Parts: sequence; structure tokens; C-alpha cells
Amino acid sequence: MTSQPYVVTLEGPCCAGKTTLGRRLLQELDGLKAAFAPCYADYAGGRRFLPRQEARSVREREQALLQLLDLEAGRLADLPSDSDAIIADRSVHTLLAHSYALEQMTGIRLFAPSVRLLHESLIPAWPDLVVYLDLPQDAVGERNHGKFPAGSIYTDPAFNTSVRAYFSRLAGQKTPHVMWLDATLDPAELARLTGLRVRQMAGFHDIEGAV
Repeated sequence: MTSQPYVVTLEGPCCAGKTTLGRRLLQELDGLKAAFAPCYADYAGGRRFLPRQEARSVREREQALLQLLDLEAGRLADLPSDSDAIIADRSVHTLLAHSYALEQMTGIRLFAPSVRLLHESLIPAWPDLVVYLDLPQDAVGERNHGKFPAGSIYTDPAFNTSVRAYFSRLAGQKTPHVMWLDATLDPAELARLTGLRVRQMAGFHDIEGAV
């Protein structure tokens, strides 16, 4: 095992069950020093404290990314320094996916500048494994229960379709590894499958409690 923790990010549309899966994984990875990094909204104290998503210019998007990088630095600094694995509810790939989706929707070329800014930063914990929870758009609406108001970009079909397209493209690359899961599966089964994959990918077979 290396001195650096193995980083797993949980991705997917809002209401896909990322936070639930993250907390279940801490139990599934019993025997490891696993730490959970909450999503940016939870860490900030609520979505109202996040920068505006709907950027109208490259500069506005870059300013939003800088604020989100500050949150990234804070949530990582709060984790135990001796962690074997970090389970992150969203990551810089969320930020890139949102820039990609906004470019598709507005025609403003936001994606390439976002890639440059994030890759030049020393802050992000780039994940070794991306777990994408694939949730149909109609299920997003069924699970919302008023969490996001009508007209929210986070439940917008076009936005979510473009975000999904970003992760589909990412899955076609050599790194990071991408695990694609049906988010409608039972939460316990999602945790079991993800925990098994984490142990296999990170080489944690010999640790007590390993599958």
C-alpha cells in the first residue's frame, strides 16, 4: 500500500443516493481506515452557500470554481491524515461535468478553461476510482421530495443528460477507473458491490475483514 490514500468518488445526478452509499461504504470497508468527505453543499452548510451554477461567462465560471476549490481544500483538510481510503461525495469531476453541461446548454466555451484551472491547482484529490450512480431522469423527480425547487438546474433533464455524457466519456479513458452502477438497486447491494471493487482495485485483500 502506498502512503497516499486510495480516493473513491461517488458521482451521479442529485437524489441518486451518493451520500447514502458513502456512509454505507464506511461500514462495508470495515478493517480499513476509511474517511468520508461530504459533498460540497453539505460541507458548506447548505446549497445556498455555494456559488451560482449558471455561469454567463468564462470568468464567472472560473470564479465559481475557485470558491469550490476552497471547499475542496477544507473538506480534505478535515479528514484523518492516516486514512487508507477516502470516500468522497462528489469530486473535481463533478465540477468538470457541470462545466461541460453548461457549455452544451449555453454554447459558452466553459469546459476547456475549467480543465486548465483544475489541473493547474494543487488542491484537488483526483480520484483513483469514480463510482457513477446512474439514475433515470424520471426517478430523479420521484426521489426529489421538494429538496430542489421547480426549475432547479440540478433536476433539469438537459443538464443531467450532459453530465451523464461527461462521465460516459470519462469511462472510455484509461484513468481514472470508472464503475457504472444502477442507482435503483438496493442500497445494501450497491455498497457491497462498491466495497468489493474498492478492495480489489486498491489491493486491500490482505486486511482483516476483506471480502
